[in-house]
Amino acid sequence: MRSTPSRLGPVFRIRYWWLIVCALLLSPISAVSAGEIAILKSSDLPYYEQAVLGFRAGLPSPMQVREYNIGGQFTQGREIGRALRASPPTLVFAVGLKAALAAKLEIFDTPVIFCMVLNPESHGLPTSNMTGIAVRTSAATQLTAIRSVMPDRRRIGVLYDEAQSGDFVRQAHRLAKQSGFELVPVAVRSQEDLAPAVRTLFPKIDALWLLQDQTVISESSIPFLVESTIDAKIALFTFSSTLVQQGALGALVVDPWAVGQQAARLARTQLDDPTKPLGALHEPEYPQLALNLNTAEYLGLRFAPD
Repeated sequence: MRSTPSRLGPVFRIRYWWLIVCALLLSPISAVSAGEIAILKSSDLPYYEQAVLGFRAGLPSPMQVREYNIGGQFTQGREIGRALRASPPTLVFAVGLKAALAAKLEIFDTPVIFCMVLNPESHGLPTSNMTGIAVRTSAATQLTAIRSVMPDRRRIGVLYDEAQSGDFVRQAHRLAKQSGFELVPVAVRSQEDLAPAVRTLFPKIDALWLLQDQTVISESSIPFLVESTIDAKIALFTFSSTLVQQGALGALVVDPWAVGQQAARLARTQLDDPTKPLGALHEPEYPQLALNLNTAEYLGLRFAPD
């Protein structure tokens, strides 16, 4: 006759349940079982949370998801990564730089999809078991948007740090010639270089293209750049709808919820075909064009109805 826990003697019942309790207590992070997805989030920033919500909404309803927030602590991220390596999920979704780097250093065989990482190539991302979605849209996509908004503005200035955006600017320079633009790049190494760079650049341009460059963009530099372009009647095209509200002419905006949806589609493809190779970096899909009509009127620009 087959034995069950209820038919065992008292001593064996105690040992049986004690083993179960020990297994649960000793599990470092409630190990992820097969068929589950682990979400590794760098912190509680709103745009990280929006990416997670978009990702969850795009997954198949039966899929089990377990979420871990490393709270900005890279060491904690690596500890969680090691635990996930010991009891691997089917797939890992890493949101933010610290989560992506923790996954890179600790998870080697499980597929990883990452997002919300600026300049991932400079951090050695993605690796062979990872694929990611870039924060920045391609130079070609942005130049097309600029041309649609400002078809008569030909001299486009760019402030950038060579270490952060050098490759991107060189690619943009080649593409700008093909699109009929003259790209005027000025390199800076620190925030202190911005004011002299602006004085040098502004007489040569009629529009400024502001990139997601950590050396150029800061809490102090943003008001300076917005106000300077308005004072000089130079159109400012950027990446943030907040900057458009503050006075920039336009922006090509990447919506984190849409990025999460895109990551979910990549995850579903990987789950359907685990042999599908990874290692690619994908451009964010469906960026949104934000425009400030008051700024356009101030600059004497009229947009096409479409």
